[in-house]
Amino acid sequence: MKRIQTIACLVFNLFAALGLAQEIETNALTLTLPQAIERALANYPALQIQRYAVERAQGLKTTAGLLPNPVVTFYKEDLGLNGQDEGETAIYAGLPLNFLWSRWSQVSAASARVEAEQLTLTDIQRLIKYEVQKAFAETHFAAQNLLAWQKAAEVFHQAAEAGSVRFADGDMAGYEHQRITIEYLRYQKAETEAKVRLSNSQKQLTFFLDPNQTETVIQTSAVFPSHLPELSPEKLLTQSLENRPDLQAARSTLRSKQAASTLSKWGQLPEITAAAGYKKQVDDFKGAVVQINVGLPLFNRNQGDVRSANAALNQQALATELLEKRVALEVRQAYATYQLYQRQVEQFLDKRIQPPEQLLEIAQFSYSEGEMSLLELLDGVRAYSESFQTRNDLLLKYQLSIFELEKATGRTITGF
Repeated sequence: MKRIQTIACLVFNLFAALGLAQEIETNALTLTLPQAIERALANYPALQIQRYAVERAQGLKTTAGLLPNPVVTFYKEDLGLNGQDEGETAIYAGLPLNFLWSRWSQVSAASARVEAEQLTLTDIQRLIKYEVQKAFAETHFAAQNLLAWQKAAEVFHQAAEAGSVRFADGDMAGYEHQRITIEYLRYQKAETEAKVRLSNSQKQLTFFLDPNQTETVIQTSAVFPSHLPELSPEKLLTQSLENRPDLQAARSTLRSKQAASTLSKWGQLPEITAAAGYKKQVDDFKGAVVQINVGLPLFNRNQGDVRSANAALNQQALATELLEKRVALEVRQAYATYQLYQRQVEQFLDKRIQPPEQLLEIAQFSYSEGEMSLLELLDGVRAYSESFQTRNDLLLKYQLSIFELEKATGRTITGF
């Protein structure tokens, strides 16, 4: 009778778990990796923030290309002495002339700044793509690990349920019954930790897809690249130094600083304004008027701006040079890491190891039939857990090494 109750309880728990899983699956959003990347690039606010930076730079460029506004002056004198009237009326328009030699540098600096901001936008897309790839892969393998831990915990759950009946009937020793219960609790703990890791990975992925929809549960439909085309490290390094967007943005910023330095040197010239107009006196003398105003740079010769612009130029030159070295280091490290994990994955697949699920099924069946002792069951389940952990961890790190290589080179290698 007790055995019938135990079996009924197990069946009820099984159907309840299936119903809960179906409810979760109904509320979940299943995405492929390309779909996840597309959503993130459409919704993540960092991209819109940078688009505003591009728009701001474009506005500054528009201002830099405009001609200065002319200044219109109206002047009138109306004087009198002892019945005699004196005075004059004049109107003329003036225009600053310094734009004739400074405008080109202003436009060049502003154009380079727009280019730098646009390249920064491309670089943010590169970084977001990597973060989505990383979160997606971690979510996928965390789900695989959770499923495996649930299977392992279920073995000891069933063994504990059956053991309670056998212990009550006197068919099992107290030590074996307690040992099974302890193992069940240990695997329950591992299952809980796997749930936490999966939940955190899902939340991280959801945040990148849309920070306004953080309660959405993401399920992964994963198709990862299994093999990359032949890659030349020298070619990858050359292409990265030429095309990586953050390095291109740094070079554009350097060009902007160079133009700003030139502009500051033009600022050492005095302010010059030319004006032309018409003048008429009370005695009917009248005619054209031409006026030239030249500032005298006795005290302010723009020394501070020149010094500041040169320092900014030297600072950006060093920063760009340092970034080039860092890019080269990142590419070499990413390529070396990818090669190591690629060889290890190939060796792992060549071993043709028995699937871990078969190890678990054999151990569970043999113990239930009395063909395997408790120690052998423990060893079998432990072998199963170590097997899937090793496999999933290796595959995860291999996929991350591919994505890291894409991030380091700034180019798409896998098509994802």
